[in-house]
Amino acid sequence: MELFEELKWRGLVDNVTSEEVEDVINNGEVTFYIGTDPTADSLHIGHYSSLLMAKRLEKHGHHPIMLVGGATGFIGDPKATGERSMLTPEVLKSNYDALHAQISKLWGCDMVNNLDWTKDITIIDFLRDYGKLFNVNYMLNKETVKKRLDSGISYTEFSYMIMQAMDFYLLYENKDCHMQVAGQDQWGNITAGIELIRKKSGKEAYGFTMPLLTKSDGTKFGKTNGHAIWLDREKT
Repeated sequence: MELFEELKWRGLVDNVTSEEVEDVINNGEVTFYIGTDPTADSLHIGHYSSLLMAKRLEKHGHHPIMLVGGATGFIGDPKATGERSMLTPEVLKSNYDALHAQISKLWGCDMVNNLDWTKDITIIDFLRDYGKLFNVNYMLNKETVKKRLDSGISYTEFSYMIMQAMDFYLLYENKDCHMQVAGQDQWGNITAGIELIRKKSGKEAYGFTMPLLTKSDGTKFGKTNGHAIWLDREKT
C-alpha cells in the first residue's frame, strides 16, 4: 500500500486540491507546513492528530514546517459562532512561548513564526501587494465566510484568509514549501494560498485537508466551548 492509500485507509484524508497531490505524497520529497495560532497556552488533541500526520509524512521523506501564528493570532480565524475575542500582545507572546516549548518537546521539527515576516509590512504594502489579488466575491464564497454573512463578520476576521494565503506564498518563496496540510475547516484558506501563489509566481502548489477530530456526537473538540483535551498535563 502506498502512503496516500494508507492515509485514506486510516480515514485521514478529507479533500485534496488536485489529483497531483497523490503523486506528490507518494513519490516526492516535498516541504509542507501545518500551522496553529497561539490562542491558548497548550496544544490540544486536535493538534496532536495533525502532528501525527506530519510525522507520517516525514517518515516517508517529506520535510515538515510547523508554523505558530504570532501574527494571525492577533486576528483569529473566523469561527461559525461569532467574532473572536482579541488577545493582548502579552497573552499572545506567553501562549507562543508555551506552544513553542511544547512542540519542541514533542517533536524537533523546523518551526516558524509568521510575525517575523508580517510585522514590517505596511498597510499600503498589504493592500497593494496582496489585497489587490483577492476578489471579494471569491472570498465571500468560502465556506467559513458564508456561515457568518447573516450574523455579520468584521473586516478584521474577513482579512484572515489573505494573511494565511500570504504565509503560504512567503513559505513557498523562501523555504520551497509546496504543500499545506490542515483540518477540513481550513480548506478555504488553503485554496486561497494556492491561488495567491499562482498569481504572484505563476507556479503550482498543493494542499490537502484532514477530517476534524470530533466527539461521539459529531461536534468538534473545541477550545471555545471548553471541551478541549489539552496536551498539557496541568490543564487536562
